[in-house]
Amino acid sequence: KQKQLQEARQAGTAAPEIDEATGVMINPHNPSFITQAPWYLNQDKPSLKHHQAWNLKDAGTKDWYQRGTKGDVKTKFLKGACENCGATTHTKKFCVERPRQVGAKFNGKNLMPDEFIEDLNLDWDGKRDRWNGFQADDYKEIQDEWERVEAERRNRKAAEMEERAKLRERLKAQKKALKKKRKQRRRQLRRQAEGKESDTGTDTGDSDVDSDTDSDTDSDSEASDDEDLGEKMRDFDKTTSTVATKDDKLRTTTRNLRIREDTAKYLLNLDVNSAFYDPKSRSMREDPLKHLKDEEKGSFRGDNWVRNSGDTKALTELMVFAWDAYKHGEKVHDTAQPTQAAKMHQVFKNRSEDLKQQQKKELMDKYGGQEHLDAPKELIYGQTDNYVEYSRDGRVLKGRERAYVKSKYEEDVLVGNHSSIWGSWFDPATKRWGFACCHQCMKNSYCVPLKGATAEAEAIEGEPAA
Repeated sequence: KQKQLQEARQAGTAAPEIDEATGVMINPHNPSFITQAPWYLNQDKPSLKHHQAWNLKDAGTKDWYQRGTKGDVKTKFLKGACENCGATTHTKKFCVERPRQVGAKFNGKNLMPDEFIEDLNLDWDGKRDRWNGFQADDYKEIQDEWERVEAERRNRKAAEMEERAKLRERLKAQKKALKKKRKQRRRQLRRQAEGKESDTGTDTGDSDVDSDTDSDTDSDSEASDDEDLGEKMRDFDKTTSTVATKDDKLRTTTRNLRIREDTAKYLLNLDVNSAFYDPKSRSMREDPLKHLKDEEKGSFRGDNWVRNSGDTKALTELMVFAWDAYKHGEKVHDTAQPTQAAKMHQVFKNRSEDLKQQQKKELMDKYGGQEHLDAPKELIYGQTDNYVEYSRDGRVLKGRERAYVKSKYEEDVLVGNHSSIWGSWFDPATKRWGFACCHQCMKNSYCVPLKGATAEAEAIEGEPAA
């Protein structure tokens, strides 16, 4: 009967079984060793929950610890509470308040409320989330503080500029009064010398005073503009905010920000599998354009490349040298005594180079071969623009006027004391190849040259003489 019911479920005439744990239909085509649970689980109803891991943990949370206290008010000291502050969530050993002269256990005064005690089961992401538990209200206090500092700086700057303006006005008035006295003195001397009347001299003097006053005003305004420009440029050294000037050529930008014309690191390569960019520290350690050639890459090649460029390699070599020297008993330290360490490193490199040169000279004196190290100038400077293309076996394919076709095998190789190569003569009687110099058909034979013109004729015709 059970078998017939199973066949009916597979055929679709009977309703399939329902998993009691999940409420999902169980596939009737599953084998029995999958659907049936082991006997020791005592599982009577149909279910596939025996396939799940028995030690499977629940998914964690991304919540954070609750701050503050519960706000409960205590009227008397409770047994087991903190002897210092009176809170029941910790003991005296773990109390973070200032140790009281008389603890809460003895006077029962100023009992502190309990803290929130939570046991968060954080998952993998929750443990590694940098911003988990961040509250924007805390950072708002920092922003308000900076705004107050900036407002105070502006007020002081305005007061200082106002004081300087008053000082310039006083100096300007003193300068005018001094010039006026000088001109009056000159007019008196001129009247005494020329004998003119005081009325005429007074009129001319007034016009001179007016012209001098106008010129002084113009010069003072130009000087004040220069002073304002200088003050704004000096103010740039004290602050990090944007400083605007009257001249566009002297416009400056904030120093702690990147130049806005540059491309951001994370926009150099938009591939999601490229170098990782950390937005909090603004660092990209790997090269985002490592798949390109060196000449196609830009100036930025990753923070690690920047750290390993410049004098970083020299400093690393100096540090390693100091470590090795200290291991061998030398009293040297690259940080405590940098000058001594640098001098010893330089002496060490010079001695190493001298030792290499000495070893090279000894080998040359013993075995020779100095002439092979110095290449001839004809070979070094023998450069040409003629294009020649070769094959894999060294044959010239194109590029010369005449490319000789040669075999990849050795040619023109004389064997023994023969004066001709093997295969230069053919014996039609024996149908064998041989040497033209001696008519020998054995390759390893000794050459006995033929005598007279007969040998020459046979060598030319390729046939033995009758």
